[in-house]
Amino acid sequence: MQDENRRNFFKKGGALLAAGMLGGTGINTIAAGHEKRMHGKKGVNAVVVDANEEGVCATCRYWGGVRRVTEDKTTVHCESIGWCNNPESHNYQAMTTPVTGPMKAWRKWEAL
Repeated sequence: MQDENRRNFFKKGGALLAAGMLGGTGINTIAAGHEKRMHGKKGVNAVVVDANEEGVCATCRYWGGVRRVTEDKTTVHCESIGWCNNPESHNYQAMTTPVTGPMKAWRKWEAL
């Protein structure tokens, strides 16, 4: 019974931590100098990363966060934290911010 209570505690604590990091409308303050409003979307904050930036999660093919590339492919707009899906990374299966890095296991995202 004690193990079950501990599991529930960690589940609830993780959900509260994620909600606190994301805030009510997207990313509030993950990285200074990267946060901007999404173009054309009211109230949605985004972390904007230069598409040429290497070694960070936002431009890595294995990162599982909500993101999009601008039409001119110069920037990546990220709306949340995401899972690292690279088995070669020390962050594998962990939640990371779009600007987590530098990573040696980084691989360029095909959309770029």
